[in-house]
Amino acid sequence: MDTNVHFEGNHRSKKVENGFEIYPSALNIIWGKDARYWKLPEGTFDPATLVQVSWLEVTGWCDKVEKGTKYDVKFELKLTPDAFGFNELPLYFMVKSGKKSIWKKLYLTKDANVEPNNVSYLVPKNLTITTDDSTFEDNKLCFGLYEVWSGKWKGGLIIQKVHIQKM
Repeated sequence: MDTNVHFEGNHRSKKVENGFEIYPSALNIIWGKDARYWKLPEGTFDPATLVQVSWLEVTGWCDKVEKGTKYDVKFELKLTPDAFGFNELPLYFMVKSGKKSIWKKLYLTKDANVEPNNVSYLVPKNLTITTDDSTFEDNKLCFGLYEVWSGKWKGGLIIQKVHIQKM
């Protein structure tokens, strides 16, 4: 019997023009197997919906990237009408290649500059890294979305996909 409450994705990426798309079924989601906290995707391309957590950690990787190439990573997110916790809590985004990592902090509802009629957030801006031949150990570009430090509850976040674009 599997007692692990964390969801481990299939780590598949979809090749698109000038990059890759990673869908929630490919992501690792802490507390993802517990329906009190997450509604997991039913199909390959379906979103994952955060019900409520105090520890938000979603990670993944793409193993199809090229050495010495610059990539930009963005998460495509939505908020449900009853979302909570995202006005006062910052989200942290990370991208890593080899030994290099870059972090961005973002208050989703304050800093994302989304037009009122636009229902999706494509964030963060400029989460860009160049894969380096000297530190490119396993051909993986790793990325993550976090809010684990406050201990406060948040909910209503919909993860649609992750975009990895070759620059």
